[in-house]
Amino acid sequence: MKKFVHSAITLFLALGSAAFVAYAMAYIAHYNLGIPGSALREQALISASLIVGLVTIELLASKER
Repeated sequence: MKKFVHSAITLFLALGSAAFVAYAMAYIAHYNLGIPGSALREQALISASLIVGLVTIELLASKER
């Protein structure tokens, strides 16, 4: 049970950190670099999917050790 709770907390912290970083990067790209918001939405979804996939692979690989 402890291992499951630890894995769940780790996953939520990783996803929360990824969301914060994605928001910060989108803010910088939109307001400082002048990239339109519509162009950022598609890239944000692709990046978020990639991050979720990598975090999931890492968590599943660490359980096998």
